[in-house]
Amino acid sequence: MMIYELKNGKKLGIRRAEERDAKELVAMYNRLGTESDNLTFGMDDYYLNYDQEKSLIYSLNSRENCLYIVAILDGKIIGNLSFVASQRKRLMHRGELGIAVLKDYWNIGVGNSLMDYFFKWAQSTEKIKKVELQVRDDNMPAISLYLKWGFKFEGKISRGVMVNGKYYDLYYMGRTIGW
Repeated sequence: MMIYELKNGKKLGIRRAEERDAKELVAMYNRLGTESDNLTFGMDDYYLNYDQEKSLIYSLNSRENCLYIVAILDGKIIGNLSFVASQRKRLMHRGELGIAVLKDYWNIGVGNSLMDYFFKWAQSTEKIKKVELQVRDDNMPAISLYLKWGFKFEGKISRGVMVNGKYYDLYYMGRTIGW
């Protein structure tokens, strides 16, 4: 586990997700669905149950080019980051990043810490050469974080997500590693 100091002085632990985390992660996602409209799911809309989440953790942990990490504060999971790359030989070098943090812990450095852990891992694998993500075009805190970490705008998906009957555009962002 890596330890990071947050802006509020507390210590945040980050480690790979483990199968025993599945129940807590599903609960966290269900809570996140009520806290933010910036995700691809809303209240009671998270698509994995306990067994499926457990299988996902096992699957991602068994693949060299994927990562699933959790942020732990005061003994509970408050956020996570996943990076899922293809198993196809021509696409194994790139994947999609997703990050989520419970609202009570926004703006204290959790996202930045997750990104630090991720990029240290990605550079150490020497397999990951491209990181991609999608973000709502009005989610300025997330966009600022991604720009800070070297992501660039690569495109726009018009009407990419619908929240409460309203469509929002998504930015497609990417960053290369080691080129």
